[in-house]
Amino acid sequence: MQELLRRLSDPDWDDMSDYVVHFTRKTPDNDAAHNMENILLDGRIEARTKYGVGRYYPSCPNSVCLSEVPTYQLSRINRRRGAYGIGFTKAFIGGLGGGPLFYLNGDRYDAIAALMKAAGNDPNAPVWKLVPYIDHVSNTHQFDWEREWRVPADVPLKRENIRFMLIPESEHERFDAYRSRKHSEGLMPLYDCPLIDHRWPKERIRECLG
Repeated sequence: MQELLRRLSDPDWDDMSDYVVHFTRKTPDNDAAHNMENILLDGRIEARTKYGVGRYYPSCPNSVCLSEVPTYQLSRINRRRGAYGIGFTKAFIGGLGGGPLFYLNGDRYDAIAALMKAAGNDPNAPVWKLVPYIDHVSNTHQFDWEREWRVPADVPLKRENIRFMLIPESEHERFDAYRSRKHSEGLMPLYDCPLIDHRWPKERIRECLG
């Protein structure tokens, strides 16, 4: 399996990653672990919410959010996003139309705001292809440290597409049994990718992922 901690173009760049992670959250009905299991059973991560500078416009598409923070540094994301997630290659997500966010403020934000206003009644205007990837940065809204990516579409889940899953180590045995059982019942593919805990040291993650 390819190294998850470093860019393939330069193995010394361990502050970079060729992978992105979608985190599952706790909701009023379920905890993050059950929401992750429901996603796997559904076979997709559904784009349910509008994000970015165009989120208040009807023509802005719904998106799926991910982070490209290197695996061994994901603890800083965990404090906001949780301990459960699904990892993909950037190449796979890029093929779905995903990409990193671009943050704007001042005159540059005013420029994109003017473009959205001018295209408000035209759902086919090119600006709507851009706005999911653009966010407004301000003194009270600064999240560029998350290295966020977005996909303006559902993300399909197949055995070959998932490169790893983030799950607390205390849950690994239970989850192994769960995914084997659901596969034997014909309810989902056998997602036999590595399970890692974001709190593990870099060396252990490397050893686990080979």
